[in-house]
Amino acid sequence: MNQRDDRPEADPSGEARRADGLSFGEALHRAVKARGLSLQRLHHHLGERGIAVSPVTLSHWQRGRSQPERRQSLRAVAEIEVILNLAPGTLQTLLAHRRPRGRALAPTNRVPDALSRVLSPGAPLERALGADAYRFNENLLTLSVSETVHLDDRGCIERYTVNHVVRATRDDVRHLTAHHNLDDPGTPSVRVTVNCGRLEALCFRQEVSSAVFDVGFGRALRRGETAIIDYTLDIGPRCTPSNHHERTLPVPVRQYLLHVFFHPRHLPSAVHGYYRNNSEAEREEIRPLGLDASHSVHILPAKCQAGIYGIAWGRREDVGPHERPSQHSAD
Repeated sequence: MNQRDDRPEADPSGEARRADGLSFGEALHRAVKARGLSLQRLHHHLGERGIAVSPVTLSHWQRGRSQPERRQSLRAVAEIEVILNLAPGTLQTLLAHRRPRGRALAPTNRVPDALSRVLSPGAPLERALGADAYRFNENLLTLSVSETVHLDDRGCIERYTVNHVVRATRDDVRHLTAHHNLDDPGTPSVRVTVNCGRLEALCFRQEVSSAVFDVGFGRALRRGETAIIDYTLDIGPRCTPSNHHERTLPVPVRQYLLHVFFHPRHLPSAVHGYYRNNSEAEREEIRPLGLDASHSVHILPAKCQAGIYGIAWGRREDVGPHERPSQHSAD
């Protein structure tokens, strides 16, 4: 017997809504109808994926009578997006900013738990932030990330340009915290230029090869509001060439783009895109990437589930499927 696992009866008018006016339940109902599936068939497809959610529960979700909260239910929503041919995050992003009705219905925050699944103890983020690592941007939901990486003529990463689109999951959220782990412990300095937002604090910790900084929105976001942050991180002169760049995504996002530019005087002989399930995992989903006319490569995953995405480069024997990368990540 499938257990009712979600929130008790709730007023559908209290649900968060997208820009097009749809709540989670309405968006689910419309997507199921467009796909031509019955709730019984949707239940069957979920069962084939090892997820037990009853047609009754699915009906309650559609009608706004309850909302997914438990881990199994949140996993079901991610799979429903796949079954219904929806972009990753289409339904999931509507779950994080529903207003609570009473103390028992206060929303749980997924970010700390999600980070603990992706990052192992002693990962760069934890070394940089200590106990606060697992509260990293806990009141923001990342919708998309786009980053461009430039290498110099010695093969060292010299610049990152990063664009975040985020949504507040509670009222009074005022900034995004960025963390970059640098692959050369001899990095002498960093400089941050904020193109959209306002730099509020910068902490460069050479002893753990990390830069942590806060970029303010310029105002307090209300729950459900979105914001765009765009910045450039310039890194001081270094001696150790870089061999990869990767980003940790603790929860699924709608889009992640990583674009790497190589200097024409220092081109790699092989480049691969890859995915890692967590910071201790080996690379998988490895595929070769070819340089374009601008000496650049990119990855744009069709489905951005939680995990670590990256690009590795160098000699052909250095970027094979069994190499575990040194720690160099942006979270």
